[in-house]
Amino acid sequence: MKYDDRNISNIGELLDCLADQIPENEQVWFRGHADTEWGLTCTLARNGGMQNEFPLIRRFKQNALPLITNRPGDEWEWLFLMQHHGLPTRLLDWSESVLVALYFAVNDDGSDHEDEDGCIWALLPHELNAISLRDDNAKSVLGLGDDKHFDDYLPSKIGAQVQTFQPLAATAVRNNPRIQMQQGVFTVSHKDLSGLDELPDTSPIWKLIIPAGQKAVFRSQLKALNLSKLSLFPELSNAAEHARSLV
Repeated sequence: MKYDDRNISNIGELLDCLADQIPENEQVWFRGHADTEWGLTCTLARNGGMQNEFPLIRRFKQNALPLITNRPGDEWEWLFLMQHHGLPTRLLDWSESVLVALYFAVNDDGSDHEDEDGCIWALLPHELNAISLRDDNAKSVLGLGDDKHFDDYLPSKIGAQVQTFQPLAATAVRNNPRIQMQQGVFTVSHKDLSGLDELPDTSPIWKLIIPAGQKAVFRSQLKALNLSKLSLFPELSNAAEHARSLV
């Protein structure tokens, strides 16, 4: 089923829209963009592509090992650690919470996109995996590192793959407070780093558009719900910033 993009003006409309669009018990993931023109490409695609993956991993490991208490147990854990600290990877962050995605769509720290329409991308992860695996019976969300389908996506093996596979939706262990609070989940690209919105079949993906003039309304509503930078990024610097804002 193809879902239509819609404009939304407040949180009530957002929830009504999702209630209209989403079948009962269907799992949906969300991702917020401050500019609706931004596509669904992973950070590695925007920073040199596949040729940069191994150099980034190698150099990060070289300098990170003395600084971490618990050494990552496998390649995926290394990629998650890199992602957490801002290095480009083939992972694309999503959230199981539409309000978390909304926060990112209307709060754009460090950039000026207040005059641009924002959006919330919506994804049906079960449908994506069924399409990518070409198996209608594979309508499930896979566990990253636990499912054999991801073996071909490992950095150590991907270079030897002749075939190129489509992105998969994956859950992973939420091993830090930030990903836990943001209810983080992921899509993982293979060698083709094209955006999910450029797939041959985009039926599992659509967006809810937030007009630029309504961003302040949404921020006010999120504040009333106590969804803040501190709640999504539970770190000391944000605790200090939050305290200053209350004085």
